[in-house]
Amino acid sequence: MIRAVLPVATAAMLAVPAMAQRDFAPDKVDKSAIGTRFKLAEEAVDTSDMRIMQKKIIRCTASGDRNLAREILQKSDPVTIDHAQLSIEYGAMMDKMNFDRCMARAMPRNARMMRIRFLNSVVRNALAEEIYLYENKEPLVIAEGDLEYLDNRYYAGGRPYAMAEVPARLADCIVYRAPEKSHEFVGTNPTSSGEREAAEALSQTVNECLPGGDGEVSLSLAQLRAYVADGLWSRSYYGGTRNGEVAAEGGEIE
Repeated sequence: MIRAVLPVATAAMLAVPAMAQRDFAPDKVDKSAIGTRFKLAEEAVDTSDMRIMQKKIIRCTASGDRNLAREILQKSDPVTIDHAQLSIEYGAMMDKMNFDRCMARAMPRNARMMRIRFLNSVVRNALAEEIYLYENKEPLVIAEGDLEYLDNRYYAGGRPYAMAEVPARLADCIVYRAPEKSHEFVGTNPTSSGEREAAEALSQTVNECLPGGDGEVSLSLAQLRAYVADGLWSRSYYGGTRNGEVAAEGGEIE
């Protein structure tokens, strides 16, 4: 766990835990209730399991339609997806990216059904990680003279706002100062020892980049991963341009 000073505004980056409905073990069933209709209790999925499951789901959805995933990234910021600016409605977007199928594939074997609620920010930054890794097999090379803070990022509503700009600037700073360590970090598997080691390697850079704040909070590995993924994808897409110039779009992804 990295101890750091972090504005409260970034608390929206947290994921909502998944809920899974599971079978009872045979020795836990009240035999006198057999034959009656009852609803099985829901159980919260362990946080570590949820992070692994989330990775599987978003990787699957990103591969389902990478061009749509890229469009979502281009019309979003670290906090929200600007659905009004997308070329597809929300329901159709979920279908086209095969969210239901991807959830079914990631579901634990002993689960009869699963309900997951993702915040927009969680989906967006997890997609940023997958698309960045798909398009960049090696760490980014940041040219001398490139800006530390990207001034041409997209923000929902058309202009920067504090809730999104604060994490965006943190992400820009981390990636600008440590592109290789950032790349290594998002290339690890969630909850693995490699992830923790890569996070520790980034810790000094993170502390240097954090803005001042009123209180000390803990920055989880999941939060750090979201910031770094946003910073890497944004740098790969918007980097190298100046003063609001529009970054050139890459070629079509097969």
